[in-house]
Formats: sequence, structure tokens, C-alpha cells
Amino acid sequence: MMFKKPRRKVNRVFIHCSASDIPSHDSVEVIRQWHLARGFDDIGYHFLIHKNGNISRGRNLERIPASQHGQNVGTLSICLHGYRVENFTEAQFNALRNISLYIHKIYYERVSFHGHEEVAHKACPIMDYRRVLKLDRYGSLGLKPSQYQSLTPLKSNQFVELRYGDRGEAVKRLQRLLGIRVTGVYRRQTLAKVKDFKSQHGLYRSGIVTKAVWKLLSKPILSHTPPSSNNHNSLPELRQGARGSAVELLQRCLFLKVDGVFGPRVAKAVKKFKVRHGLYKSDLVNAYIWKLLLKQRQV
Repeated sequence: MMFKKPRRKVNRVFIHCSASDIPSHDSVEVIRQWHLARGFDDIGYHFLIHKNGNISRGRNLERIPASQHGQNVGTLSICLHGYRVENFTEAQFNALRNISLYIHKIYYERVSFHGHEEVAHKACPIMDYRRVLKLDRYGSLGLKPSQYQSLTPLKSNQFVELRYGDRGEAVKRLQRLLGIRVTGVYRRQTLAKVKDFKSQHGLYRSGIVTKAVWKLLSKPILSHTPPSSNNHNSLPELRQGARGSAVELLQRCLFLKVDGVFGPRVAKAVKKFKVRHGLYKSDLVNAYIWKLLLKQRQV
């Protein structure tokens, strides 16, 4: 299944274009930043179809889009990256056909398909969406499911985009990487840790887990070589969610199992250590804490 049918009522699907052919703009995150700058609280579209035919999730499906002024209620919104007609790809058209067929199926053929130009004074989505989807004058889909053998996956790789409310194995993987309790449900604790993690790495503080976040989570971010006891100032600040060789050093200092992940177990040990030394009970390990640890532990 490509995606779970939202609980809200949907009876129309609108097709858009991104109004750019620049390769670096072929990104949900880039378009999200454009829309945030315009005063939106998220990207306006539910889906983005990339030039290579991949489909990425945008706005949460349970939320109405912000893409057809005055015509957003009861709709889904699909955007194709592109501006000039000649630069759209057949891979994009196939992806549009496939996701439209899927939507048509899950709504029992009770949805219609439209271009943004039908409700706005602009040429959008530029390309001939009526021909691609074989629409009649009412917006009814003229494609036959037998024409397409498989549906284009929605980023089913390790970089699947996640946000508050999502469930499944990808959420479990995210929670393991963040060092928090694994439930498979993206709720408040996961949201807080994702926001903290993104802030620590100079990313926009939101709960959306993008490809960039996955890449940071999936590699040793703190790759310092374990230092000697006389250069504690060179060590990074650590707190729950960090990973790498600096965390391994911290674990050795605290006589804990070494796995390089600053999870709840490490956080608890850090807090106990700080309380014993008359310090504020928190999981932050700064230069002063490193000095105490390296002075009192032989590692």
C-alpha cells in the first residue's frame, strides 16, 4: 500500500507544478522552506513527484493542503517538480498515473482530478495533465489499472520521511538511533528528541525526519579520537541522543557497557555522577564534567 487513507473526507485531487526546473529545488525540504517563508506552517502539498519518478510525502495527509486558495477543503494535493513543459519526464508522468490510480482505487472511484489552473488565474501545472490522466471534462480518471503493473513506492528506502503520528518499523529505527524507548509510534517523546537533535545540528527545529536527518542519525556524528586526560577541553558537549567514539569514552568513564549510544541508561548515570559532585542534575556533559570524569576515572 502506498499510503494510508486519511480519516478526513476527500473528493478532489489537485495537480500542481513547482515552477522550477533547478535540480537542487527537486526537494520536499526546499519547497517546505519556500512555503514557510510565505507564512505557511508546512509545505502546502501532500506529495512531490521528482524528476526521476520517485514520490515523496509532504504535508500530513490528515491536514488539508495549502495549495489552492479557497479550494483546499476535501482535497489532496500533488506537485510535480518542473516549470517548462519540455522538462517534465515520462518517469514523472508514470508516477502521477500510478498514484492517481491508487487514490482512485482507495476512494472507490469517487474522486475527481483537476489542475490548479481550474481554480486559479495561473498556468499550473503547465503540463497537459488531462492527457496524462485521460480525464474527461468532469475530471474523471480514464486510466485502466491493467495499464500499470506496479505502483511507484513512496520513498520506501531507509530515508523514509517521518513526522508526528506515524507508526511502524521506520519509527522504531528512529527511536533506536535516538536512544529512546522503542514503541513504533511517533509521539511526544520522539518529537522532543527529534527537535533537539535537529537544533544541535543546525537544522530547522521541527519534528519532520527528512533524508538529511536520517543521514546524520546513521553515521557517527561525534568521531573524536579518545583523548588523553590533559585535553578535556577538546571534547564535545554530549547529551542524550549523541553517538560516536566520544560517547564510548564517556561510557568507559562511567563504567558502563560501551556501544557508543548516549541513551537513557547513560543519561541516568551522568545525572547520578553530577549529583554526587553537587552539580545540577542533567544529562549535559560539558568541559567541566569531562575534567571531573577524566580526573577521577582511569580509562
